[in-house]
Amino acid sequence: MRKKRVGLRIGIVILIAGAGVMMYTMYRKNQVEWKDYKLVILDTDRAMYSPEERCVIRYQVSSMAKERKETSIVLKVMHLEQVIAEIPVQTVWLTGGEVKTLEAQWTVPVQDFTGYLLELGFADHKGALHGSDTIGIDVSSDWVKFPRYGYLCDFGKEVDAGSKIAQMNRYHINGIEYYDWHYLHHQPLAYGITAQEPGSWKDWSGREISGETIADYIEKAKESNMVNMAYNMIYAGTDTFFKDQNGRDTKANAWKLYFAKENDRGKGDFTFHMGISPSGNGNLYFLNPLNKEWQRHIFSEELKVFSAFLFDGWHGDTVGDWGEMVTASGEPLGYQEDGTPIYQVTDTYTQFLNAAKEALGEKYLSFNPVGAQGIENANVSRTDVLYTEFWPWDKDREGKPYDTYASLVREIEQSMEDSKAVSFDKKGKSLAVKAYINYYKTNGYMNAPGVLLADAAVYAAGGSRLELGNGDRMLHVEYYPDDGILMEEALKEQMKRVYDFVVAYENLLRDGQWTTDNPVHIEGYAYGKEGASDTIWTYTRADSEYEILHLINLLGTDNEWRDERGKKAAPIEAHDLKITYYTDRDISSIYLASPDQKECKSTEISFEKGADSKGNYIKFTLPYLQYWNMIYMK
Repeated sequence: MRKKRVGLRIGIVILIAGAGVMMYTMYRKNQVEWKDYKLVILDTDRAMYSPEERCVIRYQVSSMAKERKETSIVLKVMHLEQVIAEIPVQTVWLTGGEVKTLEAQWTVPVQDFTGYLLELGFADHKGALHGSDTIGIDVSSDWVKFPRYGYLCDFGKEVDAGSKIAQMNRYHINGIEYYDWHYLHHQPLAYGITAQEPGSWKDWSGREISGETIADYIEKAKESNMVNMAYNMIYAGTDTFFKDQNGRDTKANAWKLYFAKENDRGKGDFTFHMGISPSGNGNLYFLNPLNKEWQRHIFSEELKVFSAFLFDGWHGDTVGDWGEMVTASGEPLGYQEDGTPIYQVTDTYTQFLNAAKEALGEKYLSFNPVGAQGIENANVSRTDVLYTEFWPWDKDREGKPYDTYASLVREIEQSMEDSKAVSFDKKGKSLAVKAYINYYKTNGYMNAPGVLLADAAVYAAGGSRLELGNGDRMLHVEYYPDDGILMEEALKEQMKRVYDFVVAYENLLRDGQWTTDNPVHIEGYAYGKEGASDTIWTYTRADSEYEILHLINLLGTDNEWRDERGKKAAPIEAHDLKITYYTDRDISSIYLASPDQKECKSTEISFEKGADSKGNYIKFTLPYLQYWNMIYMK
C-alpha cells in the first residue's frame, strides 16, 4: 500500500502532574544538561496509536539553578529525515532543585502504519532545541504489520499488573503472550471460571493462577493499546485427558500421534515429560492436528476462554519436528490437496492454522513452529503474526543450521517473501524471533553485547523480537517463569533506545524492503556481506524510495547469536569509517541513524559521487560505529 503525504493535525496541551519520579525511570547517562536544566521523556500513554488519536507524552524537567527561572519547551516531530512539525509547548518556571512532571498531548497524523520520532527540548531565544530527549511513536491501526511481542508469566494474586504493563509500554510492546496462564493444555479454562467469577486455579506445575490478575492485566494492556494473546499448545493434552474418573481410556486416545515404524526418534505414542505435577498432569501427549474431533474440541475450548477473559487471540505452540508420525490406527495424519499422504506434523500446520483461524472468527492467531521447522507451512497460512523459537541445532530448508546472526536474517527474509500473498498489504509479514541468548547463565545479569547484536541483526532484516516482558524482565530460557537473569540498568536504558529506534524507523526496516547485493568497501577495516566474525557486516537493503546500508559491528567478537554463558565480547568500536557504496541509483542525500547515538535522530552525511571499473559509487565518512548504524540514501 503506497503511502500518501498528508497534512498533520497537532494539538498540544500541557498539564503539570506534580513532582516525583516513577520508580523504574532514571535519567539517561547521555542526557544533555543545558543552562542548569534537564529534561527526560518518561513514556507515552500507549504502545501504538490509531490515526488521529491523542498521544500523551509524559516527561520531567528539573533545574539546578540557584534562583527561580523560566524556560520554554518545544516539541519537534520527525518522520525519517523530515521534520514534520516544530511546536512551542509551554513556558515553565522552575526553582533551583525543583523537578516537575509534565504531560504534552499531541494528535497523531492521519497516515496509518507510520513511525515517528518525537523530540522534546528547551528552546533558546531563536527557537533552537537544547538538552532534548526523544521517544518513538507508532501510528498503526493494527499490530500485525509491526508486531512488538512481549510476554507475561507472573499471575499471582499480589501482582501489580498496572506497573508491569507500564514498564512494557515504555518499550512499545504492542502484543503480549500470556505464557502458561491456562489450567491445562487440553482444557485451558479451568472449571467454574467465568467473566463474572474469574476465580483462581493451579496450572500443571502447581502454580497458583489468579483470574483477577489476568483480567487486570488485560484491562491495563488494552488501555495501552496492547493485544493480549492466550498461550496454549495446538496439539497437546495432559494425563487426565486420556483417563476418566474411573481409570478408563477416553476417546482422546484415538486422536494421539504415534511414532512411525521408520522413525528412530521414539516408539509408541508421542509424549513429553514436563516435570512433577501435584495434579498428576506432568506429561504431555501429542494429538494429530488434522483429526477433526480434536480440532472441534480444542477450538471449542479456546472459544470458552474468550467468553471468560477479553483475550484478543490465541498464541499456539508446538515442540518442533520429531520425524514421521502416524495415527493410532497406523494411518497417515491426513492428506494434501493433491492426495499426498501427510506423515510429518510440520506438514499439518497450514491446514490446521487455516481451520483455527476460521473457528476463531475476529480473534488473532499467532503460532510458534519451534526451531523454525515447518515454518514455510505457517508462513503461507492465515496466521496473523509469524513467530518462531530458534535453536542453534535446527536447520533451515537448505540444511544450514540456525546458529549465526546471518542464519536468522535468512529466515526473516524468506518468511517475509513466503507470506507476501497472505499479508494484508502484500509486502509480507515480519517474523517475531524468539532466541534465548544467555541460555546457560545462572547468575549475574544479561550480557549486553549478545542481546544488542542479536537485536541489530533481526531488526535490520525486517524481523522483530520476543525478548522483553513480565515488567522489565528478559527471557533467557524456554520456561518463562525462570526469567531470573535480569538486565542491568544500563541495558534497560539501551533497550528503550533500541525499541524507540525500531518504532521510529519501522518504515525503513520492515515495510516492503528487499535485500540487495550492492558492493560496499570500508577502508582500513575487515568487512563483508556474510556477517562473519571479526568483521563489519555490510548488509544492504532497498525499497522504492531509499537504499539502506546496515553496518553491524562484529569486530573483535563472533557471529553466533547464542551467547550461552554471557561471555560474548563487546565489539571493538570503529572510528572514521571511509565508505564506498556502489549504486546505479541517483542519490540526492544520505542520512545516518542509530540506536547507539544521537538519541536515534537522523544526521545528514556529506558525500561525493564517482565511478570506477566496478560502477558508479558514492563516498562518505562515518565518525563512529558501536553496534549498529543505519545509513539510508534517498
